[in-house]
Amino acid sequence: MAQYTSICSNCGGTEIGNYYQHLIKGDLLWSGHANCKSCGSNIEFDGVGDLPDELKPAILAEEGEWQLVLDDQNDIVPALHVLRQRKQVSLKDARAVLNDLKDTKTTLAWIQDGLRQVKINSTLVRCSS
Repeated sequence: MAQYTSICSNCGGTEIGNYYQHLIKGDLLWSGHANCKSCGSNIEFDGVGDLPDELKPAILAEEGEWQLVLDDQNDIVPALHVLRQRKQVSLKDARAVLNDLKDTKTTLAWIQDGLRQVKINSTLVRCSS
């Protein structure tokens, strides 16, 4: 869970939001809610896939950054295919990040799940802060 503050669109007060990443039946999902302490306004939000860019820094600050490492470097070609599918990136972009794939633990666990489905072993390692 990560927390953020923003300006309430209803009253201009301070809104406190919490959001989460989830892996459910192999799908990467995110959800959250926000509450304004001044006017009581409540909103809920969710999505499929990776977190929006504006939400990711708070998760990384709270949980730390993680890295996915292939156990066997001979698995690079099929791993690139999985990475392209999961992250919706080009082959060029997948190649650029595969050897230094860092993200939230939940996002990497989702990619790791895709790798397992094609019998590729990998390890998640917490990056030093």
